[in-house]
Amino acid sequence: MTRASTTVPLVFLLVLSCLPGRAEGPAEVAGVAEVALGGGAPSSSPGDPAEPPPGDVLSLDQAVAIALENNHMLRAADAGREAAEARVGEARSGRLPKVELWETFMRTTNPVYVFGNLLNQERFGAQHFDPNFLNHPPPLNNFQSKLSLEVPLWTGGRLANGIRAAEAGAEAAKASRERTRQEVVRMVLDAYTGAVLAKNFLAVAEDARKTARAHVKLVADMEAAGLVVKSDLLQAKVRESEIEEMVIRARSAVSVSRAALNMAMGRDLDTPVEVPTALPVPDREPEELDALVREALERRPDLRSARKQREAALRMVRVARGEFFPEIGLAGWYEGNQHSRPGTAGDSWSLVAAARFTAFDGARTRARVRQARARARQAEEMTRLLEQKVALEVRQAWHDLAAALQRLEEARHAVAWAEESLKIVEDRYQEGLTTLVELLDAETRLTRARTREVSAQRDVLLARAALDLAVGRL
Repeated sequence: MTRASTTVPLVFLLVLSCLPGRAEGPAEVAGVAEVALGGGAPSSSPGDPAEPPPGDVLSLDQAVAIALENNHMLRAADAGREAAEARVGEARSGRLPKVELWETFMRTTNPVYVFGNLLNQERFGAQHFDPNFLNHPPPLNNFQSKLSLEVPLWTGGRLANGIRAAEAGAEAAKASRERTRQEVVRMVLDAYTGAVLAKNFLAVAEDARKTARAHVKLVADMEAAGLVVKSDLLQAKVRESEIEEMVIRARSAVSVSRAALNMAMGRDLDTPVEVPTALPVPDREPEELDALVREALERRPDLRSARKQREAALRMVRVARGEFFPEIGLAGWYEGNQHSRPGTAGDSWSLVAAARFTAFDGARTRARVRQARARARQAEEMTRLLEQKVALEVRQAWHDLAAALQRLEEARHAVAWAEESLKIVEDRYQEGLTTLVELLDAETRLTRARTREVSAQRDVLLARAALDLAVGRL
């Protein structure tokens, strides 16, 4: 028997165990099925803190609640949504009047400015017509206070379509944030089950070590009685050493998995965390595939986001085309001028209505329209591609779940058969009817069967969550 045949692969350090006799009470795993079966993100009951007391078991509900509060991906998505909503306010502000207040001071000997400022200050007299004064005026101070108002009346559709584009962008950011929330829940579920899995694999490894030690004692007793040779005892000790190595790796995996769970929750990696030893496994078959694909095409947040981005791109085409039309606006201002201090010794007002049309801009507007149309086509194609991707993801997740359920059923049968086989071989070995090699092989087969069951159980949980994520339910 080679070493490869008796050493459990490292991948089994990442599996979840639900061995008989180790399941936690239902209250300690409440809400897990709600996430794994597509019921949406769980929420703690009113008044229950998300953080459990030190030393208490962290439930999946609590882990998700902590992540939704602290996860950095979700915070970044919140910032993106807030920025998109602010752009809507910026776009809408284009319809509102623009009001400005000005206060300027000027000291000048420029003849034109001196002449005009004297008029504005209402201090102009006959003496100021002196040619010597007009040509060489002394320095003049002027404090000007001004209130201006600008109102757009018509912009060729640029403002209206710009607002609608910004609103579509905000809706896209909102849907994108919801998709990020779902991905965070999926990430927490993955990390949480990974931590539970590592804890349970450690229990599997420790059980295997107990069995290996019992076999060493059995062989030692039989060797002392002269019933077996010393080589049998040495082989049993080698097997015990291999199992001890498995336990060491399992302990390391427990530490790493807890750090990964803390990262998913947005906490310091060294934060103490305790997880249960079992989770309920949803054994129900997946729903009808075509119905799930239709549901995903309707409710996937990232697909809604892509469609809103496409809508925004189409609106931006109209914004660019608006440059071909004139812009009409109204402006007015009131100003006061005074020589010695800010004030209104001389005041005036003006009201202007203006239309501006760009007759030629070097084909810049046409280039902008082409650019906007190309981006709209790009958004359309990306949306269609995402629709195909969503349908493919649902199909893949559906088949993965069906396969995971079948693997779980086969693994459970294998555990039962391996347990019965080991019991028979142990009895035969004690009677001297078989060899140590067969005993160790039976022990190895049981350990592998248990880790297969553990792996299959977690695969079912993650496959169910992957299907819910693909449909947009998580």
